[in-house]
Amino acid sequence: MRHPIEYTPIERFWLAALGVFGFLAVNGAFVYGLLFQPDALMDALANPLAAAFMVEALVLVGVFAYLFERWGVSRLGWGWFVFLSLLGSMAFAIPIVLLYPRRDGGTAPSA
Repeated sequence: MRHPIEYTPIERFWLAALGVFGFLAVNGAFVYGLLFQPDALMDALANPLAAAFMVEALVLVGVFAYLFERWGVSRLGWGWFVFLSLLGSMAFAIPIVLLYPRRDGGTAPSA
């Protein structure tokens, strides 16, 4: 399924907007909670429902990292996707990876 993917300017805008939202809003809420409500993280880790969502998110990071590398949709390697997901969120990492497509159909170095 390796093929060039071209995004329209509108698609690029919305992907960039999603990336900004993911980094500022989603990640910002997490950092705010860590700084001003540190007990909330321990409560979330002790909650089985929250733990299930966290495990699911980590599994999906691995699945998306594999699929993006397999499909060849980005020149960034799978390690960059994992790093960006952990740095911000998947709402941040997915647009970044998709906005940096492969240039000449060559393989990107894996991180």
